[in-house]
Amino acid sequence: MDKGLEIFYGIGALILLTALIFAVLQYHFRNRRAVRSGDEIVRKRYERNET
Repeated sequence: MDKGLEIFYGIGALILLTALIFAVLQYHFRNRRAVRSGDEIVRKRYERNET
């Protein structure tokens, strides 16, 4: 019975580690030009709604 739980904990830890590695790599290799242009679009929309 205890072996079964250990397997589930191990699989859960492996899935979590994989997700963390994927997130770090996505952040590291993001397109900075696209992020800047997205921020600019959001800023323009915000300013347009306030006036």
